[in-house]
Amino acid sequence: MVVSSQQLLAAPLSQLKSATASLGQLPDPLRRYVDEVLGAPDRARDVAARMLADEETMLYLSVVSMAAVALTPEELSEQLRLYQERFRDSGVDVTESLEVIEEHDMWKLKQLRENLVRYASAMADFVLKYPEDAHEYLVTYLSASLLLMAALEARSPEGLASVGRALNMVAEGLEAFTLTFRLMVEGFDGERQGVAGVIRGPDDLKRVLS
Repeated sequence: MVVSSQQLLAAPLSQLKSATASLGQLPDPLRRYVDEVLGAPDRARDVAARMLADEETMLYLSVVSMAAVALTPEELSEQLRLYQERFRDSGVDVTESLEVIEEHDMWKLKQLRENLVRYASAMADFVLKYPEDAHEYLVTYLSASLLLMAALEARSPEGLASVGRALNMVAEGLEAFTLTFRLMVEGFDGERQGVAGVIRGPDDLKRVLS
């Protein structure tokens, strides 16, 4: 699959569900994927990978993403607090994962509003130089999105707990991409950095800082 830089400018994760809430139900392009994730949350990445190849669904998401820049940081935080409440009685702590998602979304929203040219350029460079990592990012990003939507559709504590455990696993990967993108766009002391792939842990960070 060829990943475009435009796809990396998708809506914040927590926005995708809220943008369709007024419809009263998930639209058909998303319903089958969310239902599949709800039935097997641990396979969210496989579902997201297939979803990337679905032109109808990706077109729908690109339209939904147009509403993303209208969100205020306060609205974004409130949406994520609603997810926190949803998971409260599941027996699974997703607090850290939701904080990772919020950090990622807040940073992306800020770049789209205040630093679009530099952000788009950095994302384009990332896609061209590291296409496999770019694809991995999209799968991770969409996996988290599908799991958030599945959380709102879950009808049993057990189902919600399974979604929460899967979300915690996916959020670990998203955190690595947040750090990578921030270094690419913002750099150190305001200087943009050339980052050799995704920073996945302390050893990678030491390599970049050296």
